[in-house]
Amino acid sequence: MRLSVCLICIYLSIFSGYAASKGISHQPEFFSQASQDKFVYTILYGLLNKQDTGYYLEIGAGNPIGSNNTYFFEKNLGWKGVSIDILNHHWHSVRKNPLLVEDAIRSDYVSILQSFPMIIDYLSLDIDRDYDIVLQRIPFDNYIFKIITIEHDFYRFGNLYREAERIILSSLGYHLLCSDVLISGYGSFEDWWIHPSAFPADVFSALTSLDLKAQEHTKLIQIIQTEIQKIKTYGLSFTGK
Repeated sequence: MRLSVCLICIYLSIFSGYAASKGISHQPEFFSQASQDKFVYTILYGLLNKQDTGYYLEIGAGNPIGSNNTYFFEKNLGWKGVSIDILNHHWHSVRKNPLLVEDAIRSDYVSILQSFPMIIDYLSLDIDRDYDIVLQRIPFDNYIFKIITIEHDFYRFGNLYREAERIILSSLGYHLLCSDVLISGYGSFEDWWIHPSAFPADVFSALTSLDLKAQEHTKLIQIIQTEIQKIKTYGLSFTGK
């Protein structure tokens, strides 16, 4: 989908401040299949002005670069994190952060997260099955994730996983910002969640007032970028966390 000139200008203005300090191109290359890394970057750096070191937990990493949700952050921003996948994919020849080659539904997340801060920037969950089982194994009582992108593959499984995921994450205090994210050729496949504690109240209110249901992933990014520009233009006072 071709962005309008206006939206391109908005995105570049959002990106330029932090990116310039890190030597990142004004037209960065993102790697996720459905804009997950671009969404996370837009929220954390475009909206919340993140300055500290980032952390991620990636469950179901797939390829180390192409269609990967965390490579952008490791490569460009020096994030620390752990990825899990049942296959190696020659990970260690191209990635610095570790990959645990194991079945994610049996992983010991208490042990994996021991060296992480209590507030973690990003959880990516994409294992093509048993999403709810994995969620129940993560020690959410000890850790908060600012952003979660999680597949439910409604187009394949119907409500088999989606309903259970939503019950679990809602009960933990997460807000479903983008429900039923669409990807061309497949349909509804993923939900994008945020934790209210990561956002000042006025910014959270502005963000959650948007209609972000059942939208194609590139359209979602455009809507959010436009809202961020409004927030900055009208001078809502907030500081990143």
